[in-house]
Amino acid sequence: MDRRIKAVIFDMDGVLIDSEIVYMRRLKEFTREAAQREVPRKQLLKMVGATSEGHWKAVRAYFPPEWTREQFFEAYRVYGRSHPVSYQDIVFEDTIPTLKRLKAMGLRLAMATSTPREKAMETKELCGFGSFMEIVLCGDMVKESKPNPEIYLKCLEQLGLSGEQCIVVEDSAYGIEAAKRAGLYVVARRETRFSMNQEGADCYINRLGELPRLLENM
Repeated sequence: MDRRIKAVIFDMDGVLIDSEIVYMRRLKEFTREAAQREVPRKQLLKMVGATSEGHWKAVRAYFPPEWTREQFFEAYRVYGRSHPVSYQDIVFEDTIPTLKRLKAMGLRLAMATSTPREKAMETKELCGFGSFMEIVLCGDMVKESKPNPEIYLKCLEQLGLSGEQCIVVEDSAYGIEAAKRAGLYVVARRETRFSMNQEGADCYINRLGELPRLLENM
């Protein structure tokens, strides 16, 4: 079997864009406005790397008992429309140069994110990295979300490659576990702001720009 690295699969939030801190602040402010409650930072940390369902679970106890899941998401969508995220401003500065370098090295690139399809597709185009991705898989394109390995197994299937021929770049504990369960080598982009458990990764980088050199050495 050809074991050379042929593709890199990226998570999006926290890897290509610095969005986790923005989402935490946004959810905290929404809860303050909608439920008149303050959510402790420790509780908000539970949403990092999670799907939108994880956002609801993180703050459920701070909303009145009569609030339903559907009511929360509808109100959060309305809030989001009046408080849009400027995604172009939160792209890590080395994201595009790194993707260009990897493409020049002959590597295939893909993205596997827990973000729902509509938002993920909009974000990748606004941020300029959509054209680099051969395959994009989103949270609502699979039955089970991370840490279930389904999204990475599906990505391998669509790439037509084995786990030994790909690496994943992740940041969250959920994403790292999902990739490892899919049999992939995981590079974690270090994140120290959220007390995030990244122990399951195979190796670590401090910034995305370190990735090409790492792959050349591999």
